[in-house]
Amino acid sequence: MELVRVLTGKSLFYYVYLLACFGLFFGLYFGLRHKSKKAQKTALLIFLWLNFALHFIKLSFSLYDVQHDVTIIRKATFENICAVSTLIFPFLFMGKNKVGKDYMFYLGSISGFAGCVYPAPVDTWMWNGAKGLPFYHLETIRYYICHAGIWIVPVLMVLFGLHRLDYRRIWKAILFYFGVLGLIIVNEIILVRIGWVKDPGSLKDFLDNVGGRDLGYAFGPNEMLEKPLKFVLWLTPKAWKDPYVPILWEFFPVVILGGAACFAVSMIWDHEHFKNDCIALKNFVKAKAEKFKLWLAARKKDKAAEGEVPQTAEEGEVTQTAEEEAKPDGAESAEDVTPGGDGK
Repeated sequence: MELVRVLTGKSLFYYVYLLACFGLFFGLYFGLRHKSKKAQKTALLIFLWLNFALHFIKLSFSLYDVQHDVTIIRKATFENICAVSTLIFPFLFMGKNKVGKDYMFYLGSISGFAGCVYPAPVDTWMWNGAKGLPFYHLETIRYYICHAGIWIVPVLMVLFGLHRLDYRRIWKAILFYFGVLGLIIVNEIILVRIGWVKDPGSLKDFLDNVGGRDLGYAFGPNEMLEKPLKFVLWLTPKAWKDPYVPILWEFFPVVILGGAACFAVSMIWDHEHFKNDCIALKNFVKAKAEKFKLWLAARKKDKAAEGEVPQTAEEGEVTQTAEEEAKPDGAESAEDVTPGGDGK
């Protein structure tokens, strides 16, 4: 195990849990793919309710020690994105709100998957004077179960056809995400107010997140993440990242890069819808272009007709007088000559 840690920087246990998460995903997929929609939905919902229950049951673990520190209850609130997902996913899954389910798939599942790949709480929690929780610790097991459920259920939900993605709703899912960040900030303000989180002392320290709390990066990325995020932070205006403005610092990276990523993923299932919309748009533009051409042709015809103005009565008299003056003397008009006669 130490050799693995030296070569990869991670304990062998890390890869065991990661493989277990993927094993759980494929196990549920192959075990449920031929079942009825009702059976699939029931199984996934049980997984979500298990996560919901574990979110509160963890407070009974010795690690949290609620009896001696009641403020640790904050760990069961909406304190970060994964906590929010654990608490709201069962209700979103049961409900009929399509935007909420889009959020579960596009953005919510990302936090769960990232939590499995980068288990920061497990790696950084101090235990018996050492950094990192033991492999068999109840909190370690709970952590991976909950974070696995956050991404496994939304992905299977779409794969099983329990929810249909629509690329037109992506912008709504992104707004939902910003709403979640707002909820995290409001939750933190409440925790500070009731004394479950140490008062930062000033608004500036609160916005700078001087305590280093995991708040879904609503207040900005920590120093460790700033370097890897340079490839997206260039999209954030300087005025919004020096210092970081809560939520707004993420706006352009999430809307532009996140939106593009969500669109690309949605095309796996929603490409026919997009194709039909493109054809409809093409026909619409073509019809408008034809209508515009007909309008231009009518305008040209009207202008041409306006150029051929008939002579007025006064203009006719002037023309006739000019013609008579131009005749030679003694010439008779055609009206004075009787056909077949001698002119008398």
